[in-house]
Amino acid sequence: MARPQRDPAPKSSSSPSIEIPAAFTARKQKILSELQQPADEYTDKSPKGNVDAGIRDLIDEINGIEGYVTTSSCAGRVAVFVEGGDAGDGSGRGEANVKDESTLELEAGLDKDTRSEKRTAASSMRTSPGGKGGGHWLYVSHDSIPVSSCRKTHGSHQSDHFTKLFQLASPIVADLQQTPSQSNGSDPARTKMPRLVHLLFSPLILHIHCASLGHARPLLSAAINAGFRESGVQSLRVLGDQNSGVMVAIRTAGLAFETVVGVVENVEGQAQDQEVRRIVSEDYLAMCATVVNERFKWNDVRRERLRAETRRFIGRQQGEMREDEDERRLRKRREGLLRQRQTKMDSESAKKIESKNLWDRDQDGSLHGGLTSLDLGCAVNLEEEKLHQL
Repeated sequence: MARPQRDPAPKSSSSPSIEIPAAFTARKQKILSELQQPADEYTDKSPKGNVDAGIRDLIDEINGIEGYVTTSSCAGRVAVFVEGGDAGDGSGRGEANVKDESTLELEAGLDKDTRSEKRTAASSMRTSPGGKGGGHWLYVSHDSIPVSSCRKTHGSHQSDHFTKLFQLASPIVADLQQTPSQSNGSDPARTKMPRLVHLLFSPLILHIHCASLGHARPLLSAAINAGFRESGVQSLRVLGDQNSGVMVAIRTAGLAFETVVGVVENVEGQAQDQEVRRIVSEDYLAMCATVVNERFKWNDVRRERLRAETRRFIGRQQGEMREDEDERRLRKRREGLLRQRQTKMDSESAKKIESKNLWDRDQDGSLHGGLTSLDLGCAVNLEEEKLHQL
């Protein structure tokens, strides 16, 4: 009696084979058209205004894959910055006026074309305590910290090389028990908490807009396998709106480095841009530069690992996305049969080698625990018959 044929199972709405929304395609075309502009004409919303050279090839490679487009990036950065003061300190640049980068991306409909920040001179960009609004950059670069020629040649450094490079030209605070305001005669009653000067290294970060959850899944797996453990999905609006897509943030905290190297005192009635006072030695700054440059090297290693893992995971996913249900079932069956056949061949080969070794030893007069050559031959024949029956 013939079995009734079953209707093919409907494809899941979250399957990676779903069509790419038209809204995503239009958004990607807009971003790519702007990225293809000449370098002297292209600009984005980042302070630097263009894409980091160290990550441009990776961005182009990701943007060349169907269903993915980068919205922001940073190849890795070292920075020295003065944190911001309170919202009511007279600066007029409180934290309330600053929003997180990811929030801006989501509110702007993921059309944010910024790619990174890089500056090698003082900037008027403002930051708050911890880095957002109210402060300013003293040094920013996406390259390793330059080491003085004296240090390269003789293993020593100039007395103020890093102090000048990071714009920490003020003398060190000799007595840590004495506050900066007391050291220069300021009235403690009119002095607020000093603003800290941070030196930090931030590793590579990427924001990639994916057409669907099916596209986001292999990308997230590739990022985590490459060592970007803090990567994740920033928004799940796609669950309610298939046209919104999925924003994947690729990042790691494992390579991050931060330390305090100076202070700027806050005095009521005076401007924000006060004198920077270095609170660490030149030797300490040199040590920090060595650490940061080492982190840059490891950052490059992880970037290339991310490239390889992305090719592997997304390449495999793209192959599966072109299959329908029947093709995938047949491919899985062929792969399973091939594994079974290979396992059986390996087992037979091992048994034949073992049998031959036992036979050779028997010919030399060995009893093999009481087995005669006739018994051994019969046992081998029985095993071969069982294998043929399989």
